[in-house]
Amino acid sequence: MEDKNNLDRDNKIENNGQKDHAKSGEIRYRLDQKSRIKNGAFQLITLFIVVIVTSVTTATYVSRKIQENPLVIDDNSNFSQMIRKSLDNFGNAFYDRTRIREIYKEVSLSLVGVANNPELFYGDSYEGVYTGVVMNSEGYILVPYDVTNLTDSEIFIRTDRDNDRIYQAEVVGRDTASGLAVLQVEGLGLRPPKFSDSSTVKVAQSVIAMGNPFGDSDRGTLTFGVVSTVNKAYPILSYDNRDVKVFGIETDAKVTPGNSGGVLLNMNGEVVGFNSLRLSSSSRSGLGAAITANEARNIARSLINSGEDLVPFIGVYGDLVPEVEGEESGFYVQRIAPEGTADRAGLRPTDIILSIDNLPIETSTTIEEYIKTRKVGDVVKIRFRRVSEIIEVEATLYGTSVD
Repeated sequence: MEDKNNLDRDNKIENNGQKDHAKSGEIRYRLDQKSRIKNGAFQLITLFIVVIVTSVTTATYVSRKIQENPLVIDDNSNFSQMIRKSLDNFGNAFYDRTRIREIYKEVSLSLVGVANNPELFYGDSYEGVYTGVVMNSEGYILVPYDVTNLTDSEIFIRTDRDNDRIYQAEVVGRDTASGLAVLQVEGLGLRPPKFSDSSTVKVAQSVIAMGNPFGDSDRGTLTFGVVSTVNKAYPILSYDNRDVKVFGIETDAKVTPGNSGGVLLNMNGEVVGFNSLRLSSSSRSGLGAAITANEARNIARSLINSGEDLVPFIGVYGDLVPEVEGEESGFYVQRIAPEGTADRAGLRPTDIILSIDNLPIETSTTIEEYIKTRKVGDVVKIRFRRVSEIIEVEATLYGTSVD
């Protein structure tokens, strides 16, 4: 019996020991869980701090390097070549800078500085200095009218080829409507630029406005743009106080005192117009203007040949149609001269001109005789019949050279 009780007591002690051991193991397990959580949180916080410190350090280092060397690109890298090509293509979409430099260098040799006082060539002001354009190898130069407008004043020329030499020029002739004049310099030895047919100029065509009023290409003026209007009639007051119209090319290439009197060029380096600050100022558009090359060359040719202004030219060929069955007599138009007065006014072959400024057409020479009493740039009223319709238009008299 005693042994049994001892056995039971021993079993209880053993069982209690197992329970205590189990409880002790459970407590240790819970303590390990909390410890792991704390350790994980600590590691996460530590990692976060390391990332922040590393980022700040890297950013500071990169920032300092950028300040020391703002842009470092390996010229031989594919990335560098790609960027450079993209930028070049972007620029070339608007203009070819290399080609413009070539044109400027070439055409500068055909432009001269013009002034009434040679000291002005060495100053900084554009007042009193003008650009002239060599028209042929005989020393004829097309210039703005203003440089010839001072009575008994001498006119001097300076060229880019020889900056140290000043030439003296003589006035050959002046055109009061267009505001152009021609000078001549003996022994100048300069060649003219290349000329283009200005009637082929198109809207949106790229153009260069260029001048050299100081006779020094290092101080020349160049602007670039596109044509916005062709064959535009500019209403201005002529130098002999007449209300006239001059035909020109309108462009957003700025015309300034630095390139007025100079040339408007296409991208082949050919002259399509002669820059005119006078025409530009007369327009409300705020854009630049150039007298068409065809008209300016006609003016220059006339002044060189005769020293006189252009002769008005109606530009129609045909014969008289007598009065028939109550219809007025008139001039039957068989052919029209391109860019002449009639062409610009919209007349066509087979039209019959009935009157000009209310003067009836009674002979085949009525128009020609009346036109001789007017001047280039004057506006006349032309009444004509087209099939069964009577039309009346205002036409600006265009000129032709005197041969």
